[in-house]
Amino acid sequence: MGVLAVALRQPGGAQVIPIKCALGCLRALVDFNMMAQYRSHTSDTIAYMEDYLDQFHKLKDIILEFRVTKRTQDKVDKQRKEIRLQRALVIERVAPSLRRWMRDDNRQEENNLCLDLVRGHSHFNFIKMHLLSHFCDHIRQFGNIPIYSTEIGQLAQKTQIKDGWHQSNKNDAARQIVDSYGRQHAIRMRLLNLESQNVAKSISQVTSCII
Repeated sequence: MGVLAVALRQPGGAQVIPIKCALGCLRALVDFNMMAQYRSHTSDTIAYMEDYLDQFHKLKDIILEFRVTKRTQDKVDKQRKEIRLQRALVIERVAPSLRRWMRDDNRQEENNLCLDLVRGHSHFNFIKMHLLSHFCDHIRQFGNIPIYSTEIGQLAQKTQIKDGWHQSNKNDAARQIVDSYGRQHAIRMRLLNLESQNVAKSISQVTSCII
């Protein structure tokens, strides 16, 4: 929050409201995440979490333009090219003294149209964002959230699924991924067994020498 506040200080007149919304959105999400890690909760802390999450959802549209997918970005680029081509034909027929003014006006209109397209196709409908809405109900029913971090799950997804997918020939990939991971797991278990046997043998040899 401090870094963002310093980076966005002294904004222009038109930037004050968007920057305040961005800071408020980030503050609400950080407060929610910090409070979700509490080891014990009361009705007040749960109410605070619900308020922070509601505040985040009210202000999250300010960062919606950064949720652009590749498909949406291609549509934006295509629309931008079409607009510029149409504007170029019109500007050529205008007096040179008015061309600069028209370019600035057209650039602003182009940015607004592209932003509308981005907001129409971008969304926050993905699993990690949806899970936040269940945190308070989970705490009411089962208590605090002991395994808050998703780092282990993300690591397992990469090593067990993504790497296996890239190594497969994409033909019945699920079976290949399972078979490949099963073989790797069996080999690791065998290596651990051999290592433990070698350690036990070394200990017995040392013990016999001492005796």
